[in-house]
Amino acid sequence: MTVALAWGQLRRRPAGFAGPAAALLLAVAAVTAVGALLGSERGLPAAERRPGDGPGVTLIAGAFGEITVLVAFFLALHTLGLALRHQGRDLALLRTVAATPRQVRRLLRTQSALVVLAVAAPGGLLGTAAARAFLDGLRRRGLAAPHARITGTAPTTAAATAVALLLATAAATAAARRITRPAPAAALTAHTGAEPRPGPVRLLTAAAALTGGVLLLRLAATRPAAEVDKSAQATLLGTLALLAATALAGPLLVRPAGAPLGALLRAAAPGTGWLADTNRRGHAHRLAAAVVPIALLTGLSATTATMTATARHAARTTGTANGATSGTDSWLRQTELGLLAGFAAIAVLTTLVALTAERRREFALLRMVGATRPHVLRAVAVETVLTSAVGLLLGALVTAAATTAFSTATTGTPLPVVPLATCARIAAAALLLTVPVTLAATAVALRGPATAAAGGERG
Repeated sequence: MTVALAWGQLRRRPAGFAGPAAALLLAVAAVTAVGALLGSERGLPAAERRPGDGPGVTLIAGAFGEITVLVAFFLALHTLGLALRHQGRDLALLRTVAATPRQVRRLLRTQSALVVLAVAAPGGLLGTAAARAFLDGLRRRGLAAPHARITGTAPTTAAATAVALLLATAAATAAARRITRPAPAAALTAHTGAEPRPGPVRLLTAAAALTGGVLLLRLAATRPAAEVDKSAQATLLGTLALLAATALAGPLLVRPAGAPLGALLRAAAPGTGWLADTNRRGHAHRLAAAVVPIALLTGLSATTATMTATARHAARTTGTANGATSGTDSWLRQTELGLLAGFAAIAVLTTLVALTAERRREFALLRMVGATRPHVLRAVAVETVLTSAVGLLLGALVTAAATTAFSTATTGTPLPVVPLATCARIAAAALLLTVPVTLAATAVALRGPATAAAGGERG
C-alpha cells in the first residue's frame, strides 16, 4: 500500500521530482566514476602506475572525488528535500483522514528510495562512460598507465546506490519531521501564513559548516607559496563549506541580501518591482531554495576562475611554474569546473521549474483579481532577475572570502587577480539560465482557466 501510494505521488508530481532524480543520478554517476578510476590500475606492476612525473590516477581521482562527490550529494539532498517539503498540503490531507506521522514518514522514505532505485542503473552507466572518457584523457597526457582500464563497475554502482539511499532516507526523515510537526488542520493552512524560521538544529549545522569553511580557508591562506595545489584544494573545500552554510541559513540571509536590490526594483518599476519585492519578503524559504543553486554555480565558477588568474599572475611575477601554468593542470581544472558547473546548472534549472510549477494556484489568484498573463509574466521575470541577483551576491561574497585566502598564500597579498570578463560571463550565464526557463515554466503554469487552477485542479 505504501509503495503504491508513493508511486502515485511521484506520477502526480513529475516536475517536482525531476530535479531530485537528475541530482541523484549525477551523485550515483560521480561515485561510480571515482570508484572506477581508483581501481583502474589494479593489478598493474608498480612501475607502470606512474608513467610520468604527474600525480597519477589515484591522486587525481581522489582530488576530483573529494569535491565532485560532495557537490553532487549536496545538490541531491537540496533538491530532494525541496520536492518532499512541497507535498506538505497533500500529506496534511492524508493526516486528516487518519494517516499517522509514522505512516507519513514511511511514505516519504519510500518515495525517496524509489527515486534512488530508478536512477541507480542509468547513473552507473553514466559514471562508467565518464570514467572511461576521463581515463582516456589522462592516458593521452601521460598521467595514467597505458594499460589502465575501467572494468567491473557494478560493485561501485551498488555502493553508490547504498550511499544515496542512506542520504535520501535521512533527507526524507528530516522533511517528514517538519511536515508532521504541526497538527493536520494547522498544516493545511500553514502555506498561507508566515514561513517558519530555520530550526535550532539547522542553525547549529550552518554554524558548524561556517566554522569548517573558515578553518579550511585559514589552512589555505597559511600554505607556502610552493604548495599552491594544496592551497587550491583547501580553498575549494572551504568554498563548498561556506556555500553549505549559506544554504542552511538561506532564509535568514535572503532578506537582508535582497533588501537593497528590492528597493531599487520598487523605485525602477513601481508595479512589477513592488510585486517581486513583496514576494521576496513574504516567501523567503521559496526564494532561498532558488538562490542556493545559483550561488553554488556562480560561487564555484568565479572562485575557480579567480584562483587560476591569481596563480598565473604569481607564476609570471616570480618566474617559477606552479600548478596553474601547465596545460595538463589547466585541463584538469577545467574538467573539474565543467563537472561542478554542470551539476549546479541542472540543480538551478530543476529547482526553478519545480518552484514555478508549484505556484500555479498563486498565478490563478492573481489573474482572478485582474492581472493578465503578460502582467504575471513580467512580474515573474523581474522576480527571477532579483532571485538571480541575490544568488550572484551571495556567491560573490563566498568567492571574495575564498580567493582572499588563496591569494594570501600564493602572492602574499589578500588582493586576488579578478578576471572581470570571465566573472561577467558567469553572471550573464546565470541570468540566461534562469530567466528563460522560469518564464517558460510560468507560461505552462498559466495555461487553462484561472478558476480551475485556483481551486487546486492540475492541468
